[in-house]
Amino acid sequence: MGRIIGDGRIYFYIQDIAVLPEFQNKGIGKLIMETIKEYLKENAPEKSFIGLFAAQGKESFYNKYGFKKHEGMTGMFGVIQDNDVK
Repeated sequence: MGRIIGDGRIYFYIQDIAVLPEFQNKGIGKLIMETIKEYLKENAPEKSFIGLFAAQGKESFYNKYGFKKHEGMTGMFGVIQDNDVK
């Protein structure tokens, strides 16, 4: 499974690309990413920001679809704990 979240205008984030272990290495992740890329091609305006966080060791999978680390940009996140971002 995979999903895209965002504002539907200029910011899109690829979230939760997941394939059960017993189905990995069978082209399912590729199919998910190709479907997502086709959706973005049809729905995201030119120069939209498309972001994702890759699990460590999975960067090369996403590199094949044009995603790279960018100098000067740092991915960050927070988690709500006790009604505060930690």
